[in-house]
Amino acid sequence: MKRLKMFIRIPDEIKEPFREQLLSNNWRLMSAISFLAILVQAVNILHVLFGSVSGLKTLNNRIYFAFYWIFLLASLAFLLLHKGLGKKQRQRGQEILQNGFFAFWVLWSGMLNYYDLTRAGSGGNISVIVTSIMGAAILVQSLPLYSLCVYGLGSLVFSLAAYPYIQFGGLINVMIAGGMAVMVSAARYWYKVKELKQQREIRKINQILVAEHEKLNLSLEKFQLLMDKIDHIIYEWDIERGQISFSAKWVENFGESSQIMDAAKWFHQTECMTSGEKRKFLKGIKKALKEHNVYEDELQLTDIRKNRQWYLLRLYFQYGIEGQARSGVGFLMNIQRQKDELELLEGAVSRDYLTGVMNRKGIQEYAKKKLARKEPGRLTAMVLIDLDNFKKINDNYGHPFGDLVLVRTGEILMELFGTCGLAGRIGGDEFMAVLSVTDMEELKKQAEQLKKNPVVLECKGERVEIQFCAGAAVAAPGEDYQDLYRKTDQALYQAKEKGRGEIYLAG
Repeated sequence: MKRLKMFIRIPDEIKEPFREQLLSNNWRLMSAISFLAILVQAVNILHVLFGSVSGLKTLNNRIYFAFYWIFLLASLAFLLLHKGLGKKQRQRGQEILQNGFFAFWVLWSGMLNYYDLTRAGSGGNISVIVTSIMGAAILVQSLPLYSLCVYGLGSLVFSLAAYPYIQFGGLINVMIAGGMAVMVSAARYWYKVKELKQQREIRKINQILVAEHEKLNLSLEKFQLLMDKIDHIIYEWDIERGQISFSAKWVENFGESSQIMDAAKWFHQTECMTSGEKRKFLKGIKKALKEHNVYEDELQLTDIRKNRQWYLLRLYFQYGIEGQARSGVGFLMNIQRQKDELELLEGAVSRDYLTGVMNRKGIQEYAKKKLARKEPGRLTAMVLIDLDNFKKINDNYGHPFGDLVLVRTGEILMELFGTCGLAGRIGGDEFMAVLSVTDMEELKKQAEQLKKNPVVLECKGERVEIQFCAGAAVAAPGEDYQDLYRKTDQALYQAKEKGRGEIYLAG
């Protein structure tokens, strides 16, 4: 039912483009036919006037002469009227004019063929009407209902009128030609409607795509503006092609191209990462890919000014249907300031407020890290230092002077051990130094410096000298912090047993 309605009435959504194309195409064809008809009919008229022996003296010649003039004048009128239509009336006027000329063409052909048959009798043929009907159906586009009226009714009326003059087979041929003309016209109409509907859908899809493209461009512009305002470096890694694209901040910070066409070659040659950082990166990437996780790590990279900066690297992978990683997208965020601030905070937390050396917690953590980190050819040693008769110093000279003694002790320990380790205050007048030495002999030399560098201050014109008592030990393989501390504390006890200003090394 829906398709039947379509043959009777053009769908509203394509009515305008259908009529525009129909009128435009028909105008070109009918104009060509009209020019050709004017030329042919002019030749026919001249033939009747000058090529025929009888000229216009016979009725037959006058009838043919009239046929030729009618078609010539109709063709000329069609061309003139078509061009003379105003803009407002052009579409509707062209439609009426074209349909009228189309019907006239078929009617004129039928009448001419009918006249030929009346003259020839049963020996006449139907070539004129059949040719006109089929030619019009093939060349001229029209609505199915109009084609049915022109071709169907035209062939039926012609058959009824010409019945006495042609054989039954000829009548059947005329009816078949009319039916085929209707079907050809209907098929052309159907495919044109389908084509216009498809074009309309394509235009709608294109409009949606254009709108979405504009939205995407706007989003990308906003995203780019945002990226230009922050220190993050955005990157995309095409794993299948082996290519990497960085945002503009990459060029600004590292001076390298933002488009890496050969990722493997670039990774091997780049100087922004040390070999150690590269190994760390590859190990982390392999683990993340194996576990289908996000890769996140902190890396030290060398920037364009040859400064080593800490960056947080995060990479999200996209996987294909087969489970293989196809691409990755992520960012690099400069965290050097956070690292510096954290270091300051950690330093403030781990420093002794009075002396400036490490506090108990700070020096203990440092010692544990040194013991956990194996350094080829180096030994971790501990020295526990105690001030001789510090209680008497406080009692005789007061606590403020005692604080000055502690401050000076911290300064001496940093001067003596600052190049090979760290010193810290672990409570009262007790200090600890954690050193990195090659052997016991070097530890002995370091510890013996304490004897040569006592605390010397002046109080109320009196010279005050405070000596150190110390015990030292080297960590044996497999020993932890508690083991080393107990061994060193026992050495300090042995030193105190020997007397003031003594140094004892645990064997």
